[in-house]
Amino acid sequence: MRLLITAFFAFFIHHSFAALITGKVTGADGETLAFANVYIKGTTTGTTTNAEGNYRLELSAGDYIIVFRYIGYKTKEVPVKAGTEKQQLDIVLDPEHYELREVAIKATDEDPAYAIIRKAIAKRKYYLNQVQRYSCNVYIKGVQRIVKYPKKFLGQEVDFGDILDKKTGIFYLSESVSTYSFQRPDKVKEVMISSKVSGNNRAFSFNQASDLQFSPYDNIMEVGGISERGIISPIANNALFYYDYRLDGSYLENGIWVNKIAVIPKRKNDPVHRGYIYIQDSTWRVHSTDLYLTKQAQIQFVDTLRINLTYILADREDDIWMPGSMTLRFVFGVFGFEGSGDYVAVYSKYNVKPQFPKKQFKGGEVLKVNEDSNKRDSVYWEQIRPIPLTEIEQTDYIKRDSLREIRESEPYLDSIDHKSNKFVPGNLLSGYTYTNRFHKTSYTIGSPLEMIQFNTVEGWNGGLRFGFTKNYEEKKSIDAGARVRYGFSNEKVSGSGSVRYSYNRKRFAYVQLEGGQDLIQFNRSAPISPILNTGYTLFSEENYMKLFNNTFVTVESRTELVNGLRLTGSLQYENRKAVTNSTDYTVVDKAGRTYTSNNPLDPQNDAIWFADNKNLQLNLTARFRPGQRYINRPDFNYILGSKWPTFTIHYEKGIHDILESETDFDKLEAGINDELSFGMIGKLSYWVTAGDFINDKSVYFMDVKHFDGNKTAFSSFSSTHYDLLDYYSFSTTGLYTTVHLEHRFGGFIFNKIPGLRKLKLNEIAGFRYLYTEDLGEHYEFSFGIEKLNFIRLDVVTGFGTNMKPITGIVIGLNGIIN
Repeated sequence: MRLLITAFFAFFIHHSFAALITGKVTGADGETLAFANVYIKGTTTGTTTNAEGNYRLELSAGDYIIVFRYIGYKTKEVPVKAGTEKQQLDIVLDPEHYELREVAIKATDEDPAYAIIRKAIAKRKYYLNQVQRYSCNVYIKGVQRIVKYPKKFLGQEVDFGDILDKKTGIFYLSESVSTYSFQRPDKVKEVMISSKVSGNNRAFSFNQASDLQFSPYDNIMEVGGISERGIISPIANNALFYYDYRLDGSYLENGIWVNKIAVIPKRKNDPVHRGYIYIQDSTWRVHSTDLYLTKQAQIQFVDTLRINLTYILADREDDIWMPGSMTLRFVFGVFGFEGSGDYVAVYSKYNVKPQFPKKQFKGGEVLKVNEDSNKRDSVYWEQIRPIPLTEIEQTDYIKRDSLREIRESEPYLDSIDHKSNKFVPGNLLSGYTYTNRFHKTSYTIGSPLEMIQFNTVEGWNGGLRFGFTKNYEEKKSIDAGARVRYGFSNEKVSGSGSVRYSYNRKRFAYVQLEGGQDLIQFNRSAPISPILNTGYTLFSEENYMKLFNNTFVTVESRTELVNGLRLTGSLQYENRKAVTNSTDYTVVDKAGRTYTSNNPLDPQNDAIWFADNKNLQLNLTARFRPGQRYINRPDFNYILGSKWPTFTIHYEKGIHDILESETDFDKLEAGINDELSFGMIGKLSYWVTAGDFINDKSVYFMDVKHFDGNKTAFSSFSSTHYDLLDYYSFSTTGLYTTVHLEHRFGGFIFNKIPGLRKLKLNEIAGFRYLYTEDLGEHYEFSFGIEKLNFIRLDVVTGFGTNMKPITGIVIGLNGIIN
């Protein structure tokens, strides 16, 4: 009862003595000034206007000076006496009058802007490191819209359903409030205390303050997801190599001259900004930015990106300025989908001298989304929201929230399912899925066409693939699947099935049971896909796929014990039998060429080449990524990576004499991989492994170490592949070492070649090495081009022990075609 009374009086006092000040900010010509800064002088309390120019400030009773700032307009300070009544305060800002004054530091025969920029560059590192740690509150609002999209994409009908409001184009509207802590050089801790997603009060926002940390004081401004190399800051150490500058004028603000400097790319296709940067005289600090990127900067997926950043005085005693607001506005168009979006962040309650607890940044948790963050009601958001919603945003919330209960009801979900569950002829190509949204279950039958394949063991074969998924409220799920196949030449049925129970999504934890009788490749990573093998076999008489019959059952489990340490273990029992070719059918009969046998070691001998055998095998894998950073969401953890490499240890044990197992071996393998950034010249990824059979008393060919070779013109471009290596020529039970290097230049080279730069291609250089103590060495060098991180072509040269240098060309879609 005491708690209830206290809460009542706190609510009563807050609303009795708090003053609400609202209004609209426009230019002298009546133009709406969207995302203008509005804050209380001498504090970091403030807001910005919304897209319609409206703002709101909630203040305790007292006297204040409200400051209105907008890039390109004169700052206005308005005294306000806040009482208990709501006040309407509309503001008109006059365009800034810029003076082309004589600048004392002007250099001969060059624009005065260069002298100012040099001073700013000289002070860049000082301001970058001026604040070693700080904390603040961050409000973020994100809106994304789709204004145009194709009726079909990749042959499938495009239907966003309830996700997209077809009238406004809004498909994502979200707000969040977080506490944000930072300590140099790169320690971050953010806690999302409130989250609101239009149309779904169970969802959690994907807003993240650290995604909006674009600082001009960094040499390279990272723009995740749209640029491999980042964007060079207008005041980077080497900025004069990339930019021209022009002083467009200066104006006085609180007795300090602010210089408006045009930022002009020297070469329009470099990864650079356009627009304006505002720099104070004497302090040479950045006052604000109005920068934008275009396609010419080699950005991907978006056509333009505009960055508006305004600094405010966060600590008067030490004259420390920090970001007051950040606005990102973008327009995109890709594959026929066109849209736009804007994200605005408002920073407040800065503490530039916090005393963080010792464990503040321990454990790798970069962002934690509180479980109750989506439980806030409309009253809370009216009080906490620093930026008033636009009329369209208000309508979106009301419309979607009012329909939410209807859309979550069983009759409505059944009606949606009734429509989507209808079988159409296109399902013969894509497969068919029956969904029950209310009970969170789905049943899938794969396309029978995808199962029509050919190999020399089965001949023509076909079958079906089945799947079942059930999701539970406790973030648990069951996934089951089965495949059955019939070979028309060998007249045999084969297939397998599995069921997986995922019981802790945050720990990536599951247990899985799998079994069946199937034909599988000797290299269990399946270096050649059945579809690709079908084409090469029928039209070129190159039957690269080599198979054996396996009757098996496997139990597997995985979990992450602590952050960064993931353990996977499995126990499998197998009964392996040799099989031989059963057909010589081909569509195109290549003169002088016949099918090789199913024996990868003796292609001309089609006899049974190994005895039936049984194998009981234990597999253990430990993957450790020190300092792994992650986002802790109530529904799952999202891994961000680490500044340290990933270490892997893998152990395989053939267990002898249990369940008649005839294998007896121990194989140990260790690996390390990482990605290193080299700024403007791209990123280098590497994968290195080394292993050996420390016991090889009884090892069958399917148990030896195989490597992912390739003899086709198609490649998956996986991290461990070789493009000019025979599938089994280097298989070994001895000591082995593999090295894979890949450098992605991100347009560094092609960006300088007229004509090619318009294609926005990425260059990729690669090196691959293999050593085995009994078979020697193999080398590969490659150079390739890639579009949208998807389609790729490489020219590859290889050579090695007993192998003359050869060159080939491979193409493919990343991670799809083997």
